[in-house]
Amino acid sequence: MYRIGEFSKMSKTTIKTLRYYDEIGLLKPQETDKFIGYRLYTTDQLFK
Repeated sequence: MYRIGEFSKMSKTTIKTLRYYDEIGLLKPQETDKFIGYRLYTTDQLFK
């Protein structure tokens, strides 16, 4: 699992854009940490 910053670099997409995609339901994180709120993405999501 990758945090949003790592996933941003791998996907060449800004963090702001990833947050927007989450907001509109286009690309939801695989998981969100309940305590800290980190968005966690998987390698499979790179190809969506």
